[in-house]
This record gives sequence, C-alpha cells and structure tokens, in this order.
Amino acid sequence: MAGSGPRSSKKGGFRRILWPTDFSPTAKAALPYAADLAADYGAQLVLLHVLPLYSMYVPEVSGAVWADVQRRAKVAAAADLRRHAAQVKDARVRTHTVLAEGVPFDQILRVARRLRCDLIVIATHGRTGLKHAIMGSVAENVVRRAPCPVLTVRPPRLKG
Repeated sequence: MAGSGPRSSKKGGFRRILWPTDFSPTAKAALPYAADLAADYGAQLVLLHVLPLYSMYVPEVSGAVWADVQRRAKVAAAADLRRHAAQVKDARVRTHTVLAEGVPFDQILRVARRLRCDLIVIATHGRTGLKHAIMGSVAENVVRRAPCPVLTVRPPRLKG
C-alpha cells in the first residue's frame, strides 16, 4: 500500500536506524542487530547516548559541582560513542553519533522524530516485579510511544 511502512532507502527498507545505548552489556548486545540491519539496508546507523541531568537527582549540591560532573560525563560518553561507531564503521556502516541530556526514553523519542528514524533497535534489561515498578522501563516507554517500528533485543542471561 502506498505511503505505509518504513520510509525506504535505495535497497527498499530502512534509511536511518537508531541504536540507543547506556553502554551496559545489555545495550551492547543489541548493537550487532542494529549494525547488521544498517548494513543489509544501506541505512545510516545513529548511535545515541542520553546523559541524565545529574542535578535532578541531588539538587542540594552546588551548580558548579554538577557542571563539572556533567562536563566530564559528556567527554567520556562522546568517546564511548566514537568507539562504538568505529566498530561498526569497520563493517562499512555509515554512522552518526548523538549525545543528548535528559530523561532517556523522552530523548530517544525526540531524536527518533528529529532525525526521522525508520527503526529503533533497543535492548531490554528484562526487569520484572518490584525492580520494574521502581525503575520503569526505557524500552517499554519507547515501544509505546515511538514514531516508527521498534525492535527490542533481550540478550541471553549475562553473567556477573
């Protein structure tokens, strides 16, 4: 049907795939899926990390202290994103890195809309019960509100 489904690339599939990461082993397990899909479809892979605004969690601490913590976190996260992008570029995948700040699921959705992503590939930690109720689920919020299809990846049980 005309106009339905993902926006197409030269190969007729996805043009831009978003891989949000918190740099955890669980998130990293979804990267091969995103990279393989990007390679198969000739799509650009967008690697996204969302830094929380640390001052939201402990507002009593001085603004100068948080500014330094946030600056250091940005530098480290940008380096990690570049490292991951280099890994998939070796597989001849075009990449773009994005570093955002705020509430993770909200920023993932904003970036997906702003960059007009056709697919989001996101890992799920598989939390249930009380942990899920307290911490919520970034993946669940993304799936419920995403402007495009979402592939969730639940990696095999990780040791440690």
